[in-house]
Amino acid sequence: MADPRQIRIDVITRLLEDEAYFAWFLRDPDAALAEYPDLDPRDGRLIKREVTDRASLENLARRFKVPIRSAPSESLISPSRGDSVKGDKVKMEEVGPEADEEPPQRIVSTGFSAADIPGQPLSSDTPLLPNQSYYFWLEVGEPIAGSIEVTPTALPDDLPPKARLQVVLYDFKAGIEQIRPDDVGEIELQENGTVKVIKPVAIPDGLDDPELVERRLFFPLRTSPQNGRYQLRCNIYYQQNLLQSRLITFYVQEWPRRMPNALISELDYVLSRTFDGRTLSGMGQTRLSVMLNDNGNGTHGFRFFGENQFKNDAELGEGELTNLIEMARGALRKAAWGDEKPYQAGKTYRYNNPDADRLRADLITFALRGYRFYDALINRLAGDADKAWELADLMLKPGQVQIASKQSARLVIPAALMYDYPLDDGRPSSQYTLCDTFQKALQDGDPLAETECFQGNCPSYDQDTVICPSGFWGFRHSLGLPVSLDEAPDAPSEIPVDGDVTLGISVSTDPDLTLRPVHEQRLQAMGFEWEYADSRDGSLEMLKQIEPELVYFYCHGGLQNDMPYLSLGKPGSERFTRASLRNKRIRWRKVRPLVFINGCHTTQLTPERALDLVTAFVATAHAAGVVGTEISIFEPIAVTFAEECFRRFLIEKETIGDAIRGARLKMLQEGNPLGLVYIPYALPGLHLA
Repeated sequence: MADPRQIRIDVITRLLEDEAYFAWFLRDPDAALAEYPDLDPRDGRLIKREVTDRASLENLARRFKVPIRSAPSESLISPSRGDSVKGDKVKMEEVGPEADEEPPQRIVSTGFSAADIPGQPLSSDTPLLPNQSYYFWLEVGEPIAGSIEVTPTALPDDLPPKARLQVVLYDFKAGIEQIRPDDVGEIELQENGTVKVIKPVAIPDGLDDPELVERRLFFPLRTSPQNGRYQLRCNIYYQQNLLQSRLITFYVQEWPRRMPNALISELDYVLSRTFDGRTLSGMGQTRLSVMLNDNGNGTHGFRFFGENQFKNDAELGEGELTNLIEMARGALRKAAWGDEKPYQAGKTYRYNNPDADRLRADLITFALRGYRFYDALINRLAGDADKAWELADLMLKPGQVQIASKQSARLVIPAALMYDYPLDDGRPSSQYTLCDTFQKALQDGDPLAETECFQGNCPSYDQDTVICPSGFWGFRHSLGLPVSLDEAPDAPSEIPVDGDVTLGISVSTDPDLTLRPVHEQRLQAMGFEWEYADSRDGSLEMLKQIEPELVYFYCHGGLQNDMPYLSLGKPGSERFTRASLRNKRIRWRKVRPLVFINGCHTTQLTPERALDLVTAFVATAHAAGVVGTEISIFEPIAVTFAEECFRRFLIEKETIGDAIRGARLKMLQEGNPLGLVYIPYALPGLHLA
């Protein structure tokens, strides 16, 4: 059987030394790598993702210790993927002693060690003993012999000066006992390129090298008394933004026998493989990060990490979670068209005109559903009851919130509808009132974001029969639900702008979309560069040719044969599907745009089904993120929300999290709460630069 490591080395070596093959790879990476049918698919994805020019190829070679031959200085300007490649010969020469001057490596290594020999990593083929003390460890630096990482991941050289990363270990409430479950480890990136532990979780006794604790984090734990397969989750955060998550799997055996992958660490959620300094700096400070994970046993786990190193987790059964999600969306549907069933043709929009009584009734329903969701989650928090109040206090002030969901977790949490102010939910609707401060601001036309309620100081906070819209996460916080995919590049925190902002718009020409012409005129009046398509084929051709900052779909959508699609041009025309992007080889390289989908009158297209389109834009086309909706929307929502969001995001240069919050509040100011239907599948700090 072929050695996968050797095949990986062979491919990288050929890319380094065979100029024609490298040029072919840059033009068509899939075809070039097809010459190596035994190449591990994970290695293939890694090489395609990381190698875009000669410099990135050499970085990858250093990571895997492949000998590098460098070109003379006049040849160092190498083509990148997507550029034309000339056939001139490049003279190669061995790298000499100057290689010793390269910056230190920043490879993330993890593993286990016995409590009595903490400095010696256990081999990955060694199961752990039951009811025994061990350390789980993590170190960033030169590769560590005994690391259990499946795919070694490196930190680059351009990180923010003295950046601090938090390392958090979560268990699955079975099979493992963390000795210090509330402790968080912290590492700092030094100016000389090394990584230093500045906050250890534990300092083991009996280390042969006492200085090891300055490089390596140790998490003490005790295994289950029962044989079996168990798991941990190790997350790395920067300013409460979840960057990477590893699933640690290990076997416990009373009579251990060597076995492949007895101890293994798999990087299964990643927004930043390279920890690019510009990306990290642009993320901004996040108040709370929540990771949703399918535990594989009929439950879903929520991993919390927030300011002041708040750490906790909770579990909900899949049936309970699905029911809570459906109840939340049912409230949004009822507000939009009068009943809780999915949209069908003929439904009538309820918010064409302001109506104070209707707004009050819908906000009460939203709050009751949102509070029950929040309460169900908070009740499952591990530890004592004070954790619930600690989280409530943490979330009181406005801030960024990141909802991170693994690719395998197919449920989309309606985070915007979460309501966390005290609420007595056992009363009839007639006994609830709206916050006086909010109502006065609405009547006087005062900007809601500037009122004390939306700054975390609502005077009605402790009155549990008074509902204030500032209690909803979507009105108080800047939310983001970034997508993590193996084949996608790092999630960017900024979109570079060179000159005027370009908007690529694709539309349905259905005459029933009566607001479209005026909507287009108002968008053009904002002064953007304008590229336009009114058919599926025209849209694909446009998207292949341009590098816009924002891609906008104003259209219908639906589901056919379990396949989500967008409907552009005339009704009944060809459908825009996820495969359309790959078929036309659409991949944005220089500028990775935000994709905004305003799907009016869509049928059967839930967020879970729409994820297929979202992931295609991110993984295939390399979009920076996608904005979609929880439910089908009507034209007045689409027009009002998009125009305000674009003004804030493209002209005022607000982050997408702030722009979406601002657009929600503008609609609320006009008596419409349905801005809560929008979902940003992107980092909340994504912005134009």
